[in-house]
Amino acid sequence: MVKLTDVTGIGPVTAKLLSEHKIKTVEALASMSLAELKKIPGLSGDIRARAIKKAATDYLQSKTVKQLSTSANSIQTTVTKVARKKAGVIQPVNPAEEDEVKDKDKKKNKKDDKKEEKDKKKKDRNKKKDKKKNKKKKGKDKKKS
Repeated sequence: MVKLTDVTGIGPVTAKLLSEHKIKTVEALASMSLAELKKIPGLSGDIRARAIKKAATDYLQSKTVKQLSTSANSIQTTVTKVARKKAGVIQPVNPAEEDEVKDKDKKKNKKDDKKEEKDKKKKDRNKKKDKKKNKKKKGKDKKKS
């Protein structure tokens, strides 16, 4: 069970104060309005009441995210086991691995773009050199004639 003291900013004294006002769970604290929290002695300051409410809400959200990721991992493990039993070796798509692959692709594309850009600049320089050489040759040919 989740304790009120698990929430950032709530110590034993504040937890006792909240429980005296029939707030015994983090869910109850997060669902209270700011006005109701301000009525409790010791939380009458706007900043303190807001901080506690936000901390409770954030705690619940982080707890939900952890539960979702844990359940997603267990589902993925189950899928992996079933897939291996049925088809031999099938690798499930792991979101973290997929992101790594995308990052590698992006880096590779950037490198390719830079290489293309260098090649283009090199070609442009060579063209300019060729033009200069051709102009010099034409000038020498005219002088000879």
